[in-house]
Amino acid sequence: MIKVNVVIKNNKWLTFIKNPIIYLKKKLDKISKNDKQFRNKEIYFTILLSNNKEIKHLNNKFRKKNKTTDVLSFPFQDKKEFKNIFKKEKK
Repeated sequence: MIKVNVVIKNNKWLTFIKNPIIYLKKKLDKISKNDKQFRNKEIYFTILLSNNKEIKHLNNKFRKKNKTTDVLSFPFQDKKEFKNIFKKEKK
């Protein structure tokens, strides 16, 4: 099961995707059913639909890069947990 939380901070997105929440949930349901890799797993994430100004601010705050970007991603786990998971997957 893949669950998404959609946060719309810029309504301009609604001109591109009429209802982003429904659109993304349909796409993710399709992926969950058709891709064995995602079956029987619980995956949760949030998508922020924003503007360049806010993305630039977040990129600067978290990555120390004062420029816009298409995607910012953050691990759900803290650093210690993330390292343990990474070590297990590497083996």
